[in-house]
Amino acid sequence: MKKLFAFVLAFVVLFGFSGCGKEKIGTDYDFSKVMEDTMAHIIEEAPNPGHSHLNGEWSVIVAARYGAEVPEGWYDTYYNNLITALEESGGELSKTKHSDYSRAVLTLAAIGKDPSSVGGFNLLENYADYDFVTHQGIPGSIFALISLNSRGYKIPGAEEKNFIEHILSEEYEGGGWALMGEDPDVDITAQVIQAFAPYYGKDEEITAAVDRAVKVLSEVQKPDGGFFAWESENSQTTSQVGIALSAIGIDIRTDERFIKGENWIGSYIMQYYLGGGAFAHTRGMGENAMATDQCMQMFVAMKLFEQGESFYDFTKIK
Repeated sequence: MKKLFAFVLAFVVLFGFSGCGKEKIGTDYDFSKVMEDTMAHIIEEAPNPGHSHLNGEWSVIVAARYGAEVPEGWYDTYYNNLITALEESGGELSKTKHSDYSRAVLTLAAIGKDPSSVGGFNLLENYADYDFVTHQGIPGSIFALISLNSRGYKIPGAEEKNFIEHILSEEYEGGGWALMGEDPDVDITAQVIQAFAPYYGKDEEITAAVDRAVKVLSEVQKPDGGFFAWESENSQTTSQVGIALSAIGIDIRTDERFIKGENWIGSYIMQYYLGGGAFAHTRGMGENAMATDQCMQMFVAMKLFEQGESFYDFTKIK
């Protein structure tokens, strides 16, 4: 059986066929079966989740947000592995990237654990160190906001307005954000929108900046419905846009700004589907664990949008 699967996967990769075959992925397409298979595959590939961005925290987060039936003790396995990692490092998850702390806090928030007391370590206290949060650039402020707002954490000395001002100060002329270069980057712009979603429609300056960013994303979307970043079109960048738009109330199934002919974000992402719950990062390549996690996040974000919820609002998780 394993040899047969390997042959089929190799055939798919070699000839560039996707798991959806010639099936038309219209804006009314039902992704339920794809989501079910993808979630099962993610859990199978991460039997021992820990503090990692691969087969680790993003897998746990999307499973919790999807409401997946996970193996008994699976969330506890992550929690215990995180404690072990903290004990081995003296409580330090990273010297330079605060987003490593934000990712851990997001995961704990998703599974109902207290990030201020993890095996005796408080993962929230360094949010008050503005220099550390922003050391890696705006991604530090982006994920600090996303993680803090996931369950409304309030930390003495960690001012949301400082992170917001940091991000706003980095906006490109005409809209959008990037780490470097002369043009806005799609991934970073989408992640900023995700971070600003709780303030959208409530804060005039943030709302205007987000609207400019949405206009930029619509303009750079390709005719096939996808987006270009990091020297290639890829599934992960497009997934980030889908998550972002859903978070601010834009229906990617119907909004004409993000439908190019018969192509849209959902139909584009399915070009990367290899079948069996696995997704590629770029077309013609094999499975990518991060791409699988992010595509699943996008599908969950679409589902939550239909229920009037957003992906990173963990107060809705039962």
